[in-house]
Amino acid sequence: MALVRISGSSELSLVEQIVGQMKQLIDNGVVRNGSRAVSIRCFARDHKISAHTVAEAYARLVAHGYYQSRPRSGFFVSRPQVYAHSSDAAEDGAMEPDHLWQLRSHFTMRHDRLGASSGRMPSDWLDIDLIRSGMKLLAAKADTSLAQYGDPYGYAPLRGLLQTRLLGLGIHAQPEQILLTSGATQAADLVMRCFLKRGDRVLVEDPGYFNLFSNLHLHGIRPVPVPRKADGPDLDMLDALAREHRPAMMFVQSMLHAPTGSSLSPANAHRLLKLAEQHDFRIVENDVYCDMLGLTLPRLATLDQLARVFYVGSFSKTLSSATRVGFIAGAAQFVDELCSHKMVASITGSQVDERLVYHALSEGQYRRSVERMRYRLANALQMAGDMLEEQGFEIFCRPLGGKFVWARHLQIDDSEDIWRRAAQAGILIAPGKVFRNHLQATPWFRLNVAYCTEPALLNFLRGLRA
Repeated sequence: MALVRISGSSELSLVEQIVGQMKQLIDNGVVRNGSRAVSIRCFARDHKISAHTVAEAYARLVAHGYYQSRPRSGFFVSRPQVYAHSSDAAEDGAMEPDHLWQLRSHFTMRHDRLGASSGRMPSDWLDIDLIRSGMKLLAAKADTSLAQYGDPYGYAPLRGLLQTRLLGLGIHAQPEQILLTSGATQAADLVMRCFLKRGDRVLVEDPGYFNLFSNLHLHGIRPVPVPRKADGPDLDMLDALAREHRPAMMFVQSMLHAPTGSSLSPANAHRLLKLAEQHDFRIVENDVYCDMLGLTLPRLATLDQLARVFYVGSFSKTLSSATRVGFIAGAAQFVDELCSHKMVASITGSQVDERLVYHALSEGQYRRSVERMRYRLANALQMAGDMLEEQGFEIFCRPLGGKFVWARHLQIDDSEDIWRRAAQAGILIAPGKVFRNHLQATPWFRLNVAYCTEPALLNFLRGLRA
């Protein structure tokens, strides 16, 4: 009796049916490990299907480790070894939270956990159809160039599109001033490799982006934290710290700052640029949440026109984190140096990802998708702010947009206590210390407003008040 049953009415292709059933048979021990598989010709004859179809299915089973192909001997069953992973320790509160813990928590969190502090958006908030249509369009227009290395600067049509988008922010940049990167993280890393050296001091925001701190430490660069206020960095403190430490650079999120959600005021933007000129340091302006804001507020790069400022953007937050396409814009000679370092480190970027982003952005569907996301986030921000204040929490500020709110419980001095209690309730709330360079204790913690209507989170926060 045939172990594999093939149906012409199944939604799965013939190849998928063969592969799926054979995997299950091997995993369940019905087909013994090490036994000889039925030959392609016999399998095709017994099931009255094409030998080509069976050959493709066998090739996939080999690729997944379920079959071994032995020259002149045929195929043999080889059940793949499965290794258990132990990611629960960090989730259950057994591991001390730090910058790397926060990064790992994005990728190792169990499905039965609620990531209330996560940077991820709920799946139903993202426009998956936009990705599908982009992939279809990319496949329809694919040519032989996709089999070759791409332009180290990045896909030229996408850089041209970015030139137009930057102009909409009042930033005048030529295509040679724009370098595509593997997300905003690679852009920051290239800047560190190219323009900073071990022992250099740089200004960072406190609180700030946890992975930036990790990257700076990895390069031996010494962060100098500047307190973040509701309208931007504390510029009086920045002036004093710059006089003392003579920083080479500053990393700043001007709009929809993570984790606080605050935005830099125009007056403070002007003064920050004057301080950068006075103390002779460059600025890396991270604006990855640009499309979540919607408002055309002047960026540092708008006022500076890329003379002293590097402007960093990304589409991982609004399109798809899987594409890993970001960019950095700056003075042409500096971007040329960054491109050289990019070639040494990674040769070039992914042409497939870059073209996929181009096709998605060039369609009107992306604009409508982002508008829907902004509308949902605006409602969620309002609801989250009202709910937290009703429950007796203090909010750092009411953000202009985006997905984060920075809050504290007035009776809890250290948000690590909230983290531990949330973990017991199956909820991940990152303690505020992971957003600080030296991991100092703080009562503040971050919430993603997209999850603030979840009953489990609401009940937990109400319980904290009690």
